[in-house]
Amino acid sequence: MSLGKKHVLGFSPNGGQLFASVDEQAVLRIWNTETNTLYQEYTPNLQTSGSCTALTWVSVSSPRPKKSRKSIQSQDAGGDQLYIALGTFKGSVVIYSLAEGKISRTFSGDSHDGAVTSITYDNAGQLYTVGADCRVVVWSWTEERSIAEWQVGPEKPQNIVYLQKSGTLAIGSRQLKVYDIKTKELVETFTGHSGEINTISSVASTDGTEFVLTTAKMERVICFWKIDKKGKNKASACTLLMEDLAYCLTSEVRDDGQLRVASVTRNGIIHIYLLNVNSLSAEKFVKPKVSLQIVSDGTETVEPLLAVAAHFVIDSNRSHEILFGYGSRQQLQFERFTPNYGEKLNVIVRADPKKLYAKKKGKELPGYQAATKVQKPIVNQKTVEYNSALPISQKKVQNEVPMEARLEHLKIQGTKLSGGKLLTQSKTQLLMQALHSKDQAMIQAVLSTEDPDTIQLTLDRLPLDYVNPLVNELSILLQGKHASVRSALRWLHALASTHTSVLMSEDKEALREKLGVCLGVAEQRMHCLSEALRITGRVNLIINQMKRNADNHLNNNKALFVDDDPDEPTPAAEDTLLAENNWSDLEEDQPGSPKNILEDALVADDDLATDDGNADADTDSDVSMD
Repeated sequence: MSLGKKHVLGFSPNGGQLFASVDEQAVLRIWNTETNTLYQEYTPNLQTSGSCTALTWVSVSSPRPKKSRKSIQSQDAGGDQLYIALGTFKGSVVIYSLAEGKISRTFSGDSHDGAVTSITYDNAGQLYTVGADCRVVVWSWTEERSIAEWQVGPEKPQNIVYLQKSGTLAIGSRQLKVYDIKTKELVETFTGHSGEINTISSVASTDGTEFVLTTAKMERVICFWKIDKKGKNKASACTLLMEDLAYCLTSEVRDDGQLRVASVTRNGIIHIYLLNVNSLSAEKFVKPKVSLQIVSDGTETVEPLLAVAAHFVIDSNRSHEILFGYGSRQQLQFERFTPNYGEKLNVIVRADPKKLYAKKKGKELPGYQAATKVQKPIVNQKTVEYNSALPISQKKVQNEVPMEARLEHLKIQGTKLSGGKLLTQSKTQLLMQALHSKDQAMIQAVLSTEDPDTIQLTLDRLPLDYVNPLVNELSILLQGKHASVRSALRWLHALASTHTSVLMSEDKEALREKLGVCLGVAEQRMHCLSEALRITGRVNLIINQMKRNADNHLNNNKALFVDDDPDEPTPAAEDTLLAENNWSDLEEDQPGSPKNILEDALVADDDLATDDGNADADTDSDVSMD
């Protein structure tokens, strides 16, 4: 989409007759929505004031100057003059006068120390701005200077809106904070967005209840916040769903209590919601009542036309109409349209604004500046001189530079740290390229680094925008194998110690969601640690028992089994039996054999025993005879 990141635009308070926007080149354009013409165009002096970063319409009741332009767009019937208060990149506030067509005055005093992010007007002579320095500055319209200020940090405020009935300021950053203007104290906070608030709007019901509507970056919802000046971390009263991110937001309450909300999304579709202020519910999300999509009427292909802004027409005769602009910031067309609420999607076929401006080329449009016309130069082919694309003098310049000077430029200067390590060891650029392209092979190559100094040096030079993608990749590695888990833990430990402030700057829910995978993997592994230790202990016992059995001296005979059963024969008995079996195999008649020797010994013993018996018998007989 051709729209820039910061969408600085707004409709005039006189029924949306004028529309002001600032494009990417910091050019302010003011369109007449009734005649579809460019009313005024202004390019600021970037050196003195800087580019415009915020704007708001200011209607001041004053008599018409005699030398001012007679224009119905710069003044209404009551004599109120219209101005545009612009917040600049340098932190100051300048006033653009539609009657004069230029910057009429510049406010003095203590300005912001940075760009102005948002500006609002209270219709009572005071302007309120917030900036990158986390301050609110109050500017006096009559005194043309800043008169008060206070801090609203630590988060950088992105949007501000004035609530007239409660006398408060609603400031949106990641949270929505409500400050009392008189006491400058924080009276209420709302929590619900995960990103920074990019659009904000306020609406008051018929009974005096005030609501603030917000949308955030990277979120497809619209949150309703009820303002009652008490409470902290309050939730939204209602949530509306969208198809894409919102670039513009508007709302109104009708006399019958019906609330109409319209949002212009990034894909150029307008969503319209119909609600009852007295019956808002936070239990379920609300879908749009009708969606408007604008397409071109080309004969060959149908292409979508992007809607830029929308505004409800507050008029008794046009109670159901909506005013919207489509095209680009340089070429816009405006139209009032009555939606058909009987259908979910209304397709509006219109001509492409580029084709309309191309058809009107050469004709002088009322109020349209010639600067927006594109003119092609007239070139005569005979007088054209074509030059070579190669630099002719480059070779001569290189020859004039001596070799010593070239080698001197090749030296690495200022790349050493205090510890003597070179900055070339850092893999920051390679890691940034890998995270940006999501190349898994390159990511694995960088995260497989084991040198702690290289890891620390890489993370020290890593930009803060790459911290969240790196955490996501590390959470994926933690679910892999042991080698991947070891390297991921090494990087995660260094990342948590290096960028602790970045991780802790987010709220608890965002931090829990970011590190949820890492915590889940850690809890799962800790749960399995006790069982793994039990298995490790048992395996160690088995291994030690096997070692003791291998070192046992009872197995010197290389027996396969050792059984200590008492009924079984002992090893000594088995040796005796084995010897007896071996002796039985020997030949019985072989002289000198162990068996024969044993038999001879036994026979000799028997003979000795017989002789001894006979001797005893003789002795006994001799005794008896005596």
